[in-house]
Amino acid sequence: MSFYGKDSNQALAQTSAPMLLAAGLLFMVFLVALSRLAGNRSHLVLVGGTVFTVFLLVAAIAGNIFAITADASDVFPVRPETALIAILLLDVAYGATIAAMVGAAVLLFAVWRVSRESRAVPGWLGWFGFVVAVLSLGGPFSAWATPLLMALWMLAAGVVLIMNARVAQRDEGQEPAVAPGTP
Repeated sequence: MSFYGKDSNQALAQTSAPMLLAAGLLFMVFLVALSRLAGNRSHLVLVGGTVFTVFLLVAAIAGNIFAITADASDVFPVRPETALIAILLLDVAYGATIAAMVGAAVLLFAVWRVSRESRAVPGWLGWFGFVVAVLSLGGPFSAWATPLLMALWMLAAGVVLIMNARVAQRDEGQEPAVAPGTP
């Protein structure tokens, strides 16, 4: 309970929650660009990415709402009696993070299949995604590593998307590379 009693931790919660929410919405923009590469598997990429985003937003809200409420409300003090609420909200945030990683596994398995079937996604990115997807299905056993690995995968995929767009612009203003079957 001493964590929530400190003003600095309450301020951290107030700044991290909107940043996580904004990051989730920006991920949706990334998701649309990634789904264009997925071709006939774009629905799996979109569904998995949307599930990932929704549960990540739930985790962001549930993990920070206790500190935000404690800071903004005089009628909700941080005391041992309210500790059960904090524990419950942190458990909800943890469960939502695990559920988000299951959605990420669907997205990553779809990108892995695209990398195996076409050259729209580099093979190394697909295999890296496959490893992260398998670890994501480990649930509580790998929950500490999978969000970090997913972040690394997103950075790598973002670089690939940017490089594909630049190559396409050099090749006489064509659109970025997409997999066969994309409308």
